[in-house]
Amino acid sequence: MKIIFLDIDGVLNCKTSRSRCGGYVGIDDDKLSLLAEIVRETGAEIALVSTWKNNWQKSEKDKFRQDSLANYLDEKFKRYNLKVYDKTSDSRDGLYFSRGESILDFIYRNNVENYVVLDDVQFDYDGCGLTDNLVKTDIKSGLTPINSARAKEILNGRERQPERLWLYNKNMHIY
Repeated sequence: MKIIFLDIDGVLNCKTSRSRCGGYVGIDDDKLSLLAEIVRETGAEIALVSTWKNNWQKSEKDKFRQDSLANYLDEKFKRYNLKVYDKTSDSRDGLYFSRGESILDFIYRNNVENYVVLDDVQFDYDGCGLTDNLVKTDIKSGLTPINSARAKEILNGRERQPERLWLYNKNMHIY
């Protein structure tokens, strides 16, 4: 399975975005179109790493629990034949994860063959060994055609690095 670990703010919107969802900056159609192109050309699934994931529900039977932001996300994605596959978890078994650790945990727990991280912030990605698969966007412009091309190159060209996952498993005591 190929995964796009997706942040929203600074990726699917930017400083000049005019779209809104309530009091929040919404999602720009041109950025969503680029994301749809990445998915279409790579066959990748989308996993949310953004704070937008907080009230998003994977199960259709739990969608009634979503807030307006999560509903807005689903509706915007549906317009482009996109669907969120899943989201990362910020904690498990009493352990709290940084963003990078939550991505490593997701990779470990799922059959992820290849992945890309689309984010406008570096977070702890370097310390987690994720920078080779990071496509860092700029808050000023969000996802661009150049970012899209790089994401497709990563998803279609490189496999994950198992030695980094092994170190993560060893350090987190997951076997």
